Amino acid sequence: MSEPMKLIEEEKEKLLKTKDEKAWYAVCDEIKDRRNGQYPAYLSREILEMFQEKFPPIIS
Repeated sequence: MSEPMKLIEEEKEKLLKTKDEKAWYAVCDEIKDRRNGQYPAYLSREILEMFQEKFPPIIS
């Protein structure tokens, strides 16, 4: 299966450099805009995995 919309290194770096969730979502919007509004499932999973590593869920 081809995944032509996978994150490029520059996008990964931008995501990893974010300081908070608001900035993260702003970068995600830029990524989606670069792909003409398309956000395939494999791209969403890749971004979600990175998000969960950067901002792990807090269980109280």
